[in-house]
Amino acid sequence: MGKELFEIAAKGDVERLRGLFDDPESVYVTHPAQILNKRDEAGKSALDIAAMLGRQELVRELLERGADINSQTKKGDVLKPRSFKEVYLFTIGKTNTNEVNVLGYTALHRAASWGHPDCLRVLIANGADIQIRNAHGERAREAAARYQKDSCVDYLDRAEAQNALLSVITATKDTISDPEKHMGRFTREDKLSGNRFCDEKNDWLESHKEHATVEEIYKQKQELEELLKPMLSKLEVTGNVTLTRSTL
Repeated sequence: MGKELFEIAAKGDVERLRGLFDDPESVYVTHPAQILNKRDEAGKSALDIAAMLGRQELVRELLERGADINSQTKKGDVLKPRSFKEVYLFTIGKTNTNEVNVLGYTALHRAASWGHPDCLRVLIANGADIQIRNAHGERAREAAARYQKDSCVDYLDRAEAQNALLSVITATKDTISDPEKHMGRFTREDKLSGNRFCDEKNDWLESHKEHATVEEIYKQKQELEELLKPMLSKLEVTGNVTLTRSTL
């Protein structure tokens, strides 16, 4: 059963995967996570295989069906076979290749190391953690750099910049909406302007997500932090004196 899933992942056969879920009594329906996250003898899951081979649509389908997006390998595995044929034969258990240490690899590491930015896009859009490190201490970004997959390095750099901007937006909105966090120190105008600044930057990010450079995104983050500084400074404490607007 698991071997069939690994073959489907290697071939990128989305329709065949969907067919496994047609029978409501099938284990794929009753215990999807258990089956979808099963690993082969080398430690790879179906999601790992699909990401490694650039099977973008199958990656999306596996995630929708319940594959664990941030699961990491727990044993040695082959990372760089010599040919596409060797990759395929290895994934279905029909060849032996010397193992190398890729402990701690996620599907994101796989897609990055093999140079598949389209798979990175699907994984990140579905919540892949770009900060997870493998046994070498590498995030997916560093793994891509090690194998000179420049398009993946660029994509992951932009993803990190986007996350940095979004974290400021999210943290600010959470603080504005939670009286315990802002401790009643924000005026109505503070809240309105703070939310407006965040919404404007979020709209900018949505409209420039695919084309903005890393530098442009960090510039937007810096601008937002400057706009929010007068409001957020009210939460700062110097010694035993809480800073308010009158003391700034």
